[in-house]
This record gives sequence, C-alpha cells and structure tokens, in this order.
Amino acid sequence: MKKLLFLCLIFTSINTNAIDTNKLINLNDLNILFDFKKNEWNETVLFLIKKNSFSKVDNRSDTFYLKSIFNDGEIITMPIFFNNIVEKIKFEYIFNNKEYNLKIIEGHFNSFKNFCIEYFQNDRSIEVDVSKCN
Repeated sequence: MKKLLFLCLIFTSINTNAIDTNKLINLNDLNILFDFKKNEWNETVLFLIKKNSFSKVDNRSDTFYLKSIFNDGEIITMPIFFNNIVEKIKFEYIFNNKEYNLKIIEGHFNSFKNFCIEYFQNDRSIEVDVSKCN
C-alpha cells in the first residue's frame, strides 16, 4: 500500500515546476519515505526508472538514489539507511535557471513538525536534509 502511495506522489509531480509548493513533498509522503526498508526502496527505484521522467543515480552505496526530472530541473531523493531503517533523507533540488527561491523551500519544509531540517545551497543546487527529531 505504501509503495502505491509513493508512486502516486511521484506520478503527480511529473512535468511540473519543481519549485511549486503544491508539488513539493507533503508530510504524509515524507512519513511514507521514512517507513521504507532498504530493499523496498531499491525495488521501487528499479520500477520507477522504467519511466522517462526518472532515473537511478549511481553512487558509492548499496542504496539507489532516485532522480525525478522536471521541466525546469530535477530533484534527487537520497535516503540514508542505518540498520535497514531510514535515518535521513536528502533532497537535492537542481534548477535549469538560477532563479530558484530558497525561501519557498525553507518555508515548506519548516512547516513539518517532528522533523529536523538542514539546508545547504551552492550555485548549482539546494540540498535539504530531513531527519526525524527525537
């Protein structure tokens, strides 16, 4: 069931403006991502890369990263697992035009209660690190 909900999240975000707050991940979907086990996540990524708007990002880990491709950029979702449980999720927002707005992303993620958020910005992207607060 949670895989189906995750797929619905991804498919509703295809070919949209990546900075549109209505299309950023919502609290329910974020909770679903934190419920994934490593094998479930990897299987879901392998299923999604069959679609043109998704690809698997190679990394030095046994966990797959998912790149979602949008009209004006892409988002890379990178779960970090510890003992087969999601410890942290990193979202990297990469925009084709440099007129992205960190305040919109910060405002969106800061509204999530019970999650600790860190932001990193460079001239290429904005990275959002999300973990559950104890």
